[in-house]
Amino acid sequence: MTQRSPSIRHSRGSALLSSVLLLLIAASAALAIAGHLTTQTGQQTGKRSIAALAQAKDALIGYAFSYPELNHDGQAIGYLPCPDKTNNGSVSLGACNARDHGAFGRFPYRTLGLPVLRDGHGQCLWYAVAGSVKHNPKPLMLNWDSPGQFRIVSPSGRAISAEEHDVIAVILAPGAALPGQVRPPADTTTQRCPGSADASSDLPAFLDRSYANDIFGNIDIVLGEPGTNVNDIAAWITVDEHFGVLRRRSDFSGMIDGILDAAASALQARLANTDPDDPGGTAFLTAQAETIIGNRAHGSLPDSATLGIAPAQTANHDNWHDQLRFVACMDGSACLTAALTDSALSPPISSTETCRALVLFGGERLRGSAPQRRSTAAERADPAQYLEGMNRVSFVTGTGDYDGYRHYAVADPQQPASEDLIRCVP
Repeated sequence: MTQRSPSIRHSRGSALLSSVLLLLIAASAALAIAGHLTTQTGQQTGKRSIAALAQAKDALIGYAFSYPELNHDGQAIGYLPCPDKTNNGSVSLGACNARDHGAFGRFPYRTLGLPVLRDGHGQCLWYAVAGSVKHNPKPLMLNWDSPGQFRIVSPSGRAISAEEHDVIAVILAPGAALPGQVRPPADTTTQRCPGSADASSDLPAFLDRSYANDIFGNIDIVLGEPGTNVNDIAAWITVDEHFGVLRRRSDFSGMIDGILDAAASALQARLANTDPDDPGGTAFLTAQAETIIGNRAHGSLPDSATLGIAPAQTANHDNWHDQLRFVACMDGSACLTAALTDSALSPPISSTETCRALVLFGGERLRGSAPQRRSTAAERADPAQYLEGMNRVSFVTGTGDYDGYRHYAVADPQQPASEDLIRCVP
C-alpha cells in the first residue's frame, strides 16, 4: 500500500482549508462588532483591526473544518488550537491546561499558517479557547451541543453575545496601552510580538480586565466602549456558528449516518447475545434503561467501550453519543413500529418497519420561540430536548409509534437540521 507523505497530506489540508476560508470571508467581512469598532476607533485603525480579527476568525474555523486533513489522520472534525503561551506564534506543549479547562494566550498565527496578525495599533492578537473544543487534551465529547465558556459583555455588564456563555473562542485586539499598562518590547531574536515569553505574566499589560490563563467554568470577556477604561475589541465564535460551517463538509452527512449505523449494529449484537448470563441482552437493557414501561426499555446509549462500537467508529461515537437514545422490546419481540422517510430532502413518502429496537438521534436543537436547551444535566436528561412530536410522546409514555428519517440532511442551510433520525434494529 502506498503511504501518503506528510507534504501531500499538508497540501490536501491546505487546499481544503483555503476552500473553507472562501466560504467564510463573506460572513466575517461583516463582523457583528464592526459598527462597535467604527465608533470606538479611527476609520483606518478600526479597519485594520476588523481585518485582522476577521482573518483570525476565518483561520480558526478553517482549522476546525479541516482538522483531520491537517496531519490529524483518523481524528474527528471541530477541534480548535490551543493558544501561543511562549510568544513564538505556535502552540506549545502544555498550552491548554487540564481537560475541560479553557486557556488564554496569544493568537497562534504560525500554527494556523498565517503571518503575524496585528490590530490597528500594531499590537498582536490574543486568544481564548473553551475546554469543550480545544485539541489538547481533547474533550471527551465534541458536537453541536458542546458548551461555551465565554460571554461577551460591555464594561457595564450588558450582554453583547446572543446566548448565555455560548461562545467557544474569542480573539482580542488589545489596542493602545492604557495608563498603567507597561508593554515590554519583543526580543527580536526569537519573538515577533511585544512582551515576554510568558503569556500568563503578560496578560495584564495587554488586556484591560483580569483574565486567568487557566479557565475553569464560565467567564465574561469585556468589550471596550468609548469613554470607558476598556479598549479591547474582539471577534468570537459560538458553537452554533462553528457547526453551521462544519456541517458544510461533504462528508458530514455520511459521518452522522455512520454513527447511527455503528450504534445500531452494536445494539443488535448486544440483543442477539446468546450468553446464558444475559440471554437476548436483557441484562444490558436493564442496566442501560432509564425507564422500563411495560415491555419497553428506554434510555441513552453509552460510550463506545460499553456499547461495543467497532474501533473505526469509536471517536465519532464518543463525540456524539449524547445525541443517541434507544427504545427496545424487553421480551425480544418486534414490538415497535417506525414510519421512516429517506431524508429531509427526499419526497415525503415513508415506509413502515417493525423492529426489536430503535436507535434515535435527536438532531440539532430547535431554536426560535420554543427552543430546545441542552446546557444543564437536567436538560440533557430530558427527552423533550432531543425528540419531537410523536417520538417524544412515545419515548416518554412507553406507548405509541415512531417516525423519522433514515439519513441526515440539511433541508435549509439557514435553519438547524433538527429532524429526528431513526435506525431500526430487527
